Amino acid sequence: MGRGYCPHLPIISNDAVSFVAGLARMGYLKFLIATTGGILPLIALLAYLGEENDRLKSGLLWVSGVSLVLFGWYVWWDKRRQKA
Repeated sequence: MGRGYCPHLPIISNDAVSFVAGLARMGYLKFLIATTGGILPLIALLAYLGEENDRLKSGLLWVSGVSLVLFGWYVWWDKRRQKA
């Protein structure tokens, strides 16, 4: 189980993700790499957008919109793939 995207979801706690990774016997190094790889882009984005309030607001709206579109596309693609 990759942890890279889960901490960014407000409905899933970091502790729950860590607990499931432990139950799945995910190795420490793999867990550390997945966590770091998932959080670094978010930190960089927030650092860039956070310089100005207006840029932060509009940037987060754009990122949210793009994320929703990509998620919708992934769900559609996954359902098509499972039918084939």
